[in-house]
Amino acid sequence: MPQYNDRQTFSRAIRMLVYLRPFVVLGTVPAFSYFAGPAGPLLTVALILLLLMGAEAVSRRGPPPAPGARAMYRLLPVIYVPLQLLAILWAAAAAQRAGGLGFVSLMLAIGVTTGVFGVLCAHELVHGHGRLRHALGTLMLTAMCYRHFRIAHIHGHHRHAGTARDSATARLGESFYGFLVRTVPGQFLEAWRHERHRAARRGWRANRVTGDILATAAALAAIGLVAGGRGALFFAGQSIVGVIVLELFNYVAHYGLARAPGERFAARHSWNSGNVLANTLIFNMGRHSDHHRRPAAPFQELRHERDAPELPAGYAGSILLALVPPLWRRIMDPAAMRAAARA
Repeated sequence: MPQYNDRQTFSRAIRMLVYLRPFVVLGTVPAFSYFAGPAGPLLTVALILLLLMGAEAVSRRGPPPAPGARAMYRLLPVIYVPLQLLAILWAAAAAQRAGGLGFVSLMLAIGVTTGVFGVLCAHELVHGHGRLRHALGTLMLTAMCYRHFRIAHIHGHHRHAGTARDSATARLGESFYGFLVRTVPGQFLEAWRHERHRAARRGWRANRVTGDILATAAALAAIGLVAGGRGALFFAGQSIVGVIVLELFNYVAHYGLARAPGERFAARHSWNSGNVLANTLIFNMGRHSDHHRRPAAPFQELRHERDAPELPAGYAGSILLALVPPLWRRIMDPAAMRAAARA
């Protein structure tokens, strides 16, 4: 059992602190709502963009945090998910009393924190080991009405990323809006087909997508009973925002990077960001190629891949660009073609 001196322990604790910013950002939603009025939660959305864009500007490549104190890192998504769920419930109750501007600003702020931090924590949990972690990850996905994502992502996307078989891979020239219309039903169908084959071997009760539909309906009904019709509308609205943010991540992560069927996934098949500080805000998902090649690796141990193509504007800037298809294609299509030529 390795021994660490006080300096090493302190250094490891400091490294872990950078991953606590999502907790602080989530706390700004009720704080801004209380101190800045109905539009206050919109400041949280601005803060997320500011943190990501600012981090992209000041911190470039560097080594990942050193492995160690793994138990402490593992606790972060376990702790974050219940806090995000509480924030959703608090906002659903607050939305009952809010006017139009307050309702929309709360929906956007909670939806964005769900779609960024909540989903990334759920993603970490469903990729990990242990029933509690899987249950928490599934519960987080339930809170955005997207439970089947865990099935489509692990059994579909991770097997077929970069190929025509993957609904979560954006094709060269495809706009985000076209991708969104294709990927949302596509991932549901991928999950359904996977579970249909699985259920054929184990009986109909093994079809998790059927359970997902029932659980989502139950969650909406429960919110409606407790928080009324406006609360249920809020819950559905923040779920839609969260799904859109999640699919923006998916869109920029593999845009235009094709992989032949049967070809082994390589670093060149995913867009990455080498920015250390920005990556710590998104649980190192900027090291996306390494995640695909080592899907069970914990987020703090993901490595920068030197051969992986880099997003010209980082993840935050790329997501903003993706919302304006002409600008996105002007920048990313030549970048994707250069990446393909280097392959």
